[in-house]
Amino acid sequence: TPTHTPIPRPVATLNPEGRVGLGVYVDGVPYDDFASVYRFEKLVEHKMEYVLWFHAWGNSDRAFPSADVRLAWQMGFTPVLTWEPWRRNFDDPTAIQPEYSLESIAGGAHDAYVRSWARSARASGVPIVLRFAHEQSTEPGLISWYPWQGDPEGYREAFRRIAAIFQEEGAGNVQFLWSAMWLDGWASQYYPGDDVVDLVGTTVLNHGDGASAEWARWRTFHELFDGQYQAARQWNQPVMITELATAEFGGDKAAWLRACFTSLQPRYPLVRAVLLFEVESDREWPIINWSVASSEESLVAFKEAIDDPYFR
Repeated sequence: TPTHTPIPRPVATLNPEGRVGLGVYVDGVPYDDFASVYRFEKLVEHKMEYVLWFHAWGNSDRAFPSADVRLAWQMGFTPVLTWEPWRRNFDDPTAIQPEYSLESIAGGAHDAYVRSWARSARASGVPIVLRFAHEQSTEPGLISWYPWQGDPEGYREAFRRIAAIFQEEGAGNVQFLWSAMWLDGWASQYYPGDDVVDLVGTTVLNHGDGASAEWARWRTFHELFDGQYQAARQWNQPVMITELATAEFGGDKAAWLRACFTSLQPRYPLVRAVLLFEVESDREWPIINWSVASSEESLVAFKEAIDDPYFR
């Protein structure tokens, strides 16, 4: 049972049906006091509601970012914290790290650390979206990024243990985002349950011809998202596109962005938030510029598409 009076579920982190909130991940956040987000807002002439950033369990940023979430909230942003159970290793990202394995989390080895986050989150009083071990649903060996992929049962158990600790600590200001790599039948194996999930998320990245991989080709937004949206409907949860971006090479980036944002209201009503992956050079394929401002044409198309009450 909670040792404190639980904080009620937040209402500020989720948009009602009938509108979509926009957010962004920008390099430098939160360590620049969100100056990069402010610059992005000026560039696109639109207020962001969400700011995404990352924390790794085995690195120097492992502690709960109390000052950062408070500052974000004061500036009008809901923090979306991607919480990664590993020591960052981008040279060999799928290598299993036993000390941060899903089995160790589910078995309680990290309870004290998880509880420290829950208590600090509750003490902050800030509405927070927590994105634990994202993009977990890729089939082993297929576009794999992280060591927590490929173990559906272990993932479900780890997710549920973490959610239970936050509930025990009365951290009702935290909403749990289950964020897949690709929503399909395979991803369903990783879904931890309606009782511990507040939002369903997914990644939508069009690599175009910029990635040197056999699967890489230009895909329209609808080609990438239609099937995922149909899969998401089974859970009847609000949907957040947690990382959205397109490359330039292989097609018309301006048209891609326009098609995405003008179709959300009529075609994808469960989508309540879209977070832009505003990175100018991809880590794996540096030629890819994900920014909506990679060209004047794409920037204008984006600004025109979001100049709508649906995004206000």
